[in-house]
Amino acid sequence: MQWTGLNELREKYLHFFETKDHLRLGSFPLVPKDDPSLLLINSGMAPMKKWFLGQEEPPRHRVTTCQKCIRTPDIDRVGITARHGCFFEMLGNFSFQDYFKKEVIPWAWEFLTQELEIPADRLYISVYQEDDEAYDIWTKVIGIPESHMVRLGKEDNFWEHGSGPCGPCSEIYFDRGEEYGCHKPTCGVGCDCDRYMEIWNLVFSQFDSDGKGHYELLAKPNIDTGMGLERLACVMQGVGNLFEVDTVAAVLHHVERIAGKKYGENDKDDISIRVITDHIRATVFMASDGVLPSNEGRGYVMRRLLRRAARHGRMLGIDRPFLTELVDTVIESSEAGYPELREHESYIKKVIGTEELRFGRTIDAGLNILNGMMSRLKDVHEKVLSGAEVFKLNDTFGFPLDLTREIAAEAGVRVDEAAFHMEMTKQRERARAERLAKDISGWSADLFGELTTEPTQFDGYETLTESAKVVALSDGEELNDAIATDEAGESKEGVLVVLDRTPFYAEMGGQVADHGYISCGNAKLKVTQVKKTPKGYFVHTCELLDGTLHVGDDVTAAVDAQRRMAICRNHTATHLMQKALREVLGDHVHQAGSYQDDHITRFDFTHFSAVTAEELVEVEKKVNEKIFESLNVEIKNLPIEEAKKMGAMALFGEKYGSVVRVVDAGGWSTEFCGGTHVKNTAQIGCFKILGESSVAAGIRRIEATTGFGVLDLLDERTELLAQTAVALKANNMKDAPARAEALTAELKETNKQLDILKAEMASSKIDGLFQDAANIDGVRIVSAYLTGTGADTLRDMIDKIRDKAPDTVAVLIGNDGSKTMMAVGVCKNALARGLKAGALVKQIAAIAGGNGGGKPDFAMAGIRDCSKIDDALNAVPEIVKNELSK
Repeated sequence: MQWTGLNELREKYLHFFETKDHLRLGSFPLVPKDDPSLLLINSGMAPMKKWFLGQEEPPRHRVTTCQKCIRTPDIDRVGITARHGCFFEMLGNFSFQDYFKKEVIPWAWEFLTQELEIPADRLYISVYQEDDEAYDIWTKVIGIPESHMVRLGKEDNFWEHGSGPCGPCSEIYFDRGEEYGCHKPTCGVGCDCDRYMEIWNLVFSQFDSDGKGHYELLAKPNIDTGMGLERLACVMQGVGNLFEVDTVAAVLHHVERIAGKKYGENDKDDISIRVITDHIRATVFMASDGVLPSNEGRGYVMRRLLRRAARHGRMLGIDRPFLTELVDTVIESSEAGYPELREHESYIKKVIGTEELRFGRTIDAGLNILNGMMSRLKDVHEKVLSGAEVFKLNDTFGFPLDLTREIAAEAGVRVDEAAFHMEMTKQRERARAERLAKDISGWSADLFGELTTEPTQFDGYETLTESAKVVALSDGEELNDAIATDEAGESKEGVLVVLDRTPFYAEMGGQVADHGYISCGNAKLKVTQVKKTPKGYFVHTCELLDGTLHVGDDVTAAVDAQRRMAICRNHTATHLMQKALREVLGDHVHQAGSYQDDHITRFDFTHFSAVTAEELVEVEKKVNEKIFESLNVEIKNLPIEEAKKMGAMALFGEKYGSVVRVVDAGGWSTEFCGGTHVKNTAQIGCFKILGESSVAAGIRRIEATTGFGVLDLLDERTELLAQTAVALKANNMKDAPARAEALTAELKETNKQLDILKAEMASSKIDGLFQDAANIDGVRIVSAYLTGTGADTLRDMIDKIRDKAPDTVAVLIGNDGSKTMMAVGVCKNALARGLKAGALVKQIAAIAGGNGGGKPDFAMAGIRDCSKIDDALNAVPEIVKNELSK
């Protein structure tokens, strides 16, 4: 057995199964496609469910992959032990109704013992207790001695996940030696110690489970194997855990250099080093597949990993943003297997760097909130932080429990951790309920899943009208042989029609479906939606306007050509806009979502600040220049490598086949795309941006329109300007701006005079306020309710009182006609007595249903219950007295 690097092991495995007639596929993206049951791909077989079920035809019935995976159930254990990690690579070879046990078991043994030369006497095998077939192959065909075989129960050696394909499995273990064992007489395969490490699991999917304990034999069983690449590397490199494997260790050593720490010298530091090492690897791969940090879903997973890594950096004494420095090492270690990492390098660094900076601000904000919580505890002489408050700090601000605990302990305060964990449990239960509501098994079939005819042939790139045959009909509940209007001749909505061929584009890739009509004799249907099923059937959602339609009928399918053309204009404009955005904003811009219908194009893209008005003008100008240049739009089906050499842009995180459809607008904009487009950019007419906004952290959205949409916008704005000119009493639309400017100047001058009058009135009122001032132990109390007085006037009056009488506390309430506000001022001498405006305003305003805060010398609050204003003002002397006595 010879030391072998992780990247070499990956290549050896994939090449070995290529020699067994397997098709090597690249790793699928971490973001699952059409599978709501998963946040992130967590196993080698997860992206292939439809192939296992026969819902889609695989590219070949023998496939091998090395799949990048993320698992987060044990995220809190990552770092604490050297066993746990969120990111890993899973080697796998798969049979979709092809070979089975008698082939896969010998191949697995051949790879381990001959290709990798692992000593046979260090390998042990487990099988399901009832699987005599697998046991016999291992012992009688391979020759494994019974002393190296073990039968285990359903919990250990039967793979099942809800309803759907399942079956027994056989696991291969490597004996790491006595030094890793527990030294108990019973130590063996299945022991909890570290001696026997499972490296490969061969799953024999031979049953179909109904999820209720009933199993049917599959007519054509499947093979699904999984071998952790890092675990295999541990064996081949003779190291104790995944953090010592060559590619992972390279990242770990970089963390050591940045932190100025030596791994293995301090347990606490080791935890932080492992956390950073694992989490930066996971987030680099997530960013490369288009995941962005956010507060929900997979974005929340990424945010949590990044923030956990950044926090452990602080715990190591790293006092600056540092995670982007590690990106280079992750890419260098893994680009042999994942060249897309290098392609997305600048973007990955932008995503990770932006989130780390944001977290730096969050930590500071969280510290302020935590300090406020502890200050309030001190005021009421308590020493236990509420579990609910600590959970909110964790959930809302990403402030971790252990950091809260550490800071609280320094202040002599403890955390009610039992209550905190109760809140965490409630959150997990809510999340679990949401997952179950989404059908966590992910194996559910569609209404037309039982059809056995050929998938629908889409001809809509070439024609908008064609003859077709009805393959299937449904009323939405079940399949029907025929559907007709009712006796009264009323139309019937929700009719689903599958044709053998269609010119209708199905909704996908952000482009909406075509509309139009299907007709046959006296039957006429209005098509309002088209979707494509996993097996490739185009389902037309229709309103049956008249007549009867039967399965087998020959029909004419006609797309609304004018609407299709409007969609094409917007879709091609989207491509031009993405190219223009990259030229104006930078290469970090990537598509994060899009939508095109016959009215607008909406484009979501990665960018980390608002797009300025000047930048939007530049983008719009570039797009219109390309429209006016009348660039030919050519569409070709090309081998993917040739398309990449052309510079064609791929959708982030998308998995493509060996041949891709490329849309090329005059060589200026080149993208992979399956949508419909104009033939020349001049057909777009013109392009106008309607608005720009934020969608999520790091995601911006531009909405625009083209062609007749621009003309409609021009008509709308012209009418609006005409109405404005009339309202301003301008002679014509050209004079409207000057007239508006003149009116604004007049209004500004009027407001200025009004402010002067209000100030004079306020000054005249101040002397009267002191006439009834109370005196509390040398502090004068000035209080009043002043109608027709806004917040600015209250503030001016407080300033004048401060200048006039330094021994005063002033409490003024004003109403400007729209809202009621309270202002509290504590003057110089009163401040010296320990009085604070912020503390006073909270107590006084609370009496009238309000809340507020501010600085020691000035604070404001809103008042909700105006009927309690007198009660609030009458309470001021007593509140001041109590504060003076503290």
